[in-house]
Amino acid sequence: MAKQKEIAHKYGDWEDSYNKVAKLLQALQSCCPETICELKALPYYDGDLMVRDYSIFDKVFWAFPSCVKAFKHYKPFVSVDDTHLYGKYGGVLLIVVVQDDNSNILPVTFAIVESESTESWSFFLTNLR
Repeated sequence: MAKQKEIAHKYGDWEDSYNKVAKLLQALQSCCPETICELKALPYYDGDLMVRDYSIFDKVFWAFPSCVKAFKHYKPFVSVDDTHLYGKYGGVLLIVVVQDDNSNILPVTFAIVESESTESWSFFLTNLR
């Protein structure tokens, strides 16, 4: 418990981290304008009333332009996989990777979604462009 409190004190808690996602994506795009980012948020409700100027993190997708450009030099075979995230909020990390002739792996795109569902996979795969 003490370790978790110290980490939260030093780096912020889960709520702080999720609230910084939009700023992180803006920073990525300002440093590298070709970075592909898509953030989906849901309206926040307090009971039956929607709270203005507040939203809840739902999904995020991102792809670094250097990885997308390097993709054409790799084998024409992609691997799509996921892994479950553990912690207070959970979720699933979706990723596309490719492999070159020397068996080096290049991650191309990433997404964090709430669960493995048709909607989540659709969000991920439609953002691949």
